[in-house]
Amino acid sequence: MRLKYLLFALPIIGTSAYADGVGHVQLQKVPVTANPLMLSNDEMVKPIQIYNGEELSRIRDSSLGATLEGTPGVSNAAFGDAIGRPVIRGMSNNRVQILNNGIQINDVSAMSGDHGVAIDTLAAEQIEIVRGPAAVIYGGGATGGVVNIIDNRIHSEYYEGLMGAYDLGTGGANNEQAGSFLIDYGINDVMIHLDGYDRSSKNLKIPGLSVSKYLNEAEPEEYPRDKYGDGTLTNSYVESQGGSVGISKINDQGYTGLSYSNHQMEYGIPLEDGAYIDMDVDKYDFKMERKDIADNIDNFKFAFGFSDYYHKEVEPEGEIGTDYIDKQFDGKVEFTHSFFNTPGVIGIDAGQGRFSKDAGKPLIANNQNKDIAIYFLEDFKFNDHTISFGFRQGYTKYDANSFTSDNGATEPGGEESETTFDASEEDFNITNASIGSIFNLNPNWSLSVNLNHTERAPAMNELYIYGEHHATETIEQGDRNLKKEKSNGIDTIISWQDGKTKLSFSPFFTRFDDYIAEINTGTVQYHEHEGEEEALDVYQYQSVPADFYGYEFEGSREITTNYTADIWGDYVRGKNRDGGDLPLMPAMRIGTGHNYQWNRFNTGVEVMHVFEQDKLAENEYKTDDYTDISAYVSYALPVEANIILSVKGTNLLDSTQRESTSIIKDKTPLGARAVIFGMTGTF
Repeated sequence: MRLKYLLFALPIIGTSAYADGVGHVQLQKVPVTANPLMLSNDEMVKPIQIYNGEELSRIRDSSLGATLEGTPGVSNAAFGDAIGRPVIRGMSNNRVQILNNGIQINDVSAMSGDHGVAIDTLAAEQIEIVRGPAAVIYGGGATGGVVNIIDNRIHSEYYEGLMGAYDLGTGGANNEQAGSFLIDYGINDVMIHLDGYDRSSKNLKIPGLSVSKYLNEAEPEEYPRDKYGDGTLTNSYVESQGGSVGISKINDQGYTGLSYSNHQMEYGIPLEDGAYIDMDVDKYDFKMERKDIADNIDNFKFAFGFSDYYHKEVEPEGEIGTDYIDKQFDGKVEFTHSFFNTPGVIGIDAGQGRFSKDAGKPLIANNQNKDIAIYFLEDFKFNDHTISFGFRQGYTKYDANSFTSDNGATEPGGEESETTFDASEEDFNITNASIGSIFNLNPNWSLSVNLNHTERAPAMNELYIYGEHHATETIEQGDRNLKKEKSNGIDTIISWQDGKTKLSFSPFFTRFDDYIAEINTGTVQYHEHEGEEEALDVYQYQSVPADFYGYEFEGSREITTNYTADIWGDYVRGKNRDGGDLPLMPAMRIGTGHNYQWNRFNTGVEVMHVFEQDKLAENEYKTDDYTDISAYVSYALPVEANIILSVKGTNLLDSTQRESTSIIKDKTPLGARAVIFGMTGTF
């Protein structure tokens, strides 16, 4: 029996309502578990956003990127409707670390835009976002920021008895039906956790034609305006389901727990009618904590995870075009201490894995990876402010097998050739450091400054990928001679608060040496695919000198006891110092939200204007500006079961919207005007 039938038969147990995530987040003083010192969000020197409770339920969407894209500084690298990875300050993929309960998620979503994140937002109880480098704790993969998805599958606190929640939703431009549940049961200092979720949607309704006018004007014969749909985006459906079980033993000295989870997902590829990706991920986690284990040693934490990831890419005729098998082990040990009355953490993390392919044409060499790092983060208190200093030293090694790939032909009807790469080893020593402080200038004003040096080893796809990728209609070429990526940057936050009014402005600047960018070379290769010859653009991973700079601003005002208004905006520019702009940069945005609560009703409207993106890399087309308006209303039923009914309208202007951060932006717009109905409850 499909999980969704169980969900709708048992509306007393889950988590999710749906939205397009346009509004500003009201910050709360909630411990940030993405930080090992467990500081609250207003004690951190980096901008932090936290979503939980009703707010998370309201913004939850079909992908992680879509869920978070209304956060200042966060955009969505959408690939149709089903897939979307967060972009933080213009950085994505291998520079944004996605965690599950503080442990790497270990999927292949950073490798390509058509690969989904191996967790559904329906499973999340809280999502934390760190904007800006967090590489001291999480390595170079967190150069742009961190997203931590918390599901409490391993509990660290004990609650007696039975507790649960559920969330059901239907509607939207994709005619989605989705639901989730969770159950927690505490007995004799043991917490038992069970959750499950199911999501199914049809092809996405779009406000008009699929292909942008700019791509059509450049290549009218290859890209007619309706090539991928008119009113409906071709082959954009998704089926997703999964769940987990966890158990924890808890006492005054800490906890010990383990969990198992499974995530399955099938979704269509909009650029290949009839093609789809089928994902199946098993994940095993073990965590423990011991408190007050010695003088000045506050606690000891150990976490271990194993992920068994598999996905196959199925061609329209049913053959497996390629598959990916990724098995990864990760472990982390942390000691939190208070030597000399100075709080700090010392940690070691290590990982090992194997990536391989068993079917179809090879696109990337089979390889093995090893990582190990030691790090520390210390808070030094001076008078009325604190200086935070962090350092990390790591080592990364790849062992790649020999590899033969199709080259394609250089002219129509030409003979296709092959390229063979010998087995190779690449290793990198990686150093990361940061120093920052918060200065309370007066009762109203504060200033936080963070300086950082980050280094990142090239990812396996940047080194080893080489060949045709029909899901994105590109040729992708890695470079085994790439050097490690290095950057130096500054992040600042200027904050003002006076009673019921809060304002903040967060400018940043980062300068990269050897920034690894995927560049459209402007050349074309010709490949035979499904009996037809296709012309594919050649993209190469290249090291370039680059600058990233921009800002976010946020403001909120409690106008009355029931009425709150806020405003936010962001801007980022990615410059290639050799000339021009970097590809797929977010457009400037400004938004406002208005919320009114009256008795059992909660209503709001959210408006976001996205400006045109005309700061383009070579061989890139602009995206037009648009205004997105959404509105919602919810009602808490007067019953003990704590049931909330909701309705939300999205893209109320029915405007054509394209994500400038999407590699297929010129071929796939976002969804049309829609209405979503939801029901959540707890017991």
